[in-house]
Amino acid sequence: MRNYLVLTNKCMKLIYKILFGVGIFSLIILLLFTKQDWIDFKAQLARVNVNYNQFVKAEYGKPIRVAKAVDGDTIQLINGEYVRYIGIDTPEEFDPRKPVQCFAKEAADRNRQLVEGKEITFYNDVSVKDKYGRWLGFIYLADGTLVNKELILEGYAFSYEYEPDTSKSLEFNQAEKQAKGQKLGLWSACDVTTLKSGREQTNDL
Repeated sequence: MRNYLVLTNKCMKLIYKILFGVGIFSLIILLLFTKQDWIDFKAQLARVNVNYNQFVKAEYGKPIRVAKAVDGDTIQLINGEYVRYIGIDTPEEFDPRKPVQCFAKEAADRNRQLVEGKEITFYNDVSVKDKYGRWLGFIYLADGTLVNKELILEGYAFSYEYEPDTSKSLEFNQAEKQAKGQKLGLWSACDVTTLKSGREQTNDL
């Protein structure tokens, strides 16, 4: 009986030590994770649980849910199709021809916060799709926010004129001038250069 009690006591001590270790580990994780880390973690979980529906038809002017933000200026819809934002350009994160550019991740994260999992309505300018088969669109949230312009105003994107879809070029250029003047986003975090083509880009990381 005495041996049984000794063994039980040892087992209980071991269990307490394990529980204490788990508690300390959990506390460390909580302390190390910032608020943004938790937001990113929850966003990743949401992305894993996306249920695509290929029978949902994408149409201009018709609300449709965004499955995920691919990067700063491209999204994937709930039916699996992609939409490239008209009139803007964000730093490259996944282009195999280029290194990751300054503020690419931040632009993608901000786009994700704005549209991922939400219903948007998109409209075209002149073109319908690009050479990659992606829809081209001006993206509007339910509250009327024009996401293309919002990303420029907050310093996550450049205004980018690409013929023939230039109906909002003046408006977007003014938004860029405002963000640049206030040194928002990439305008303070990155070195910006203008290529011979007139396209702006940030420095490589």
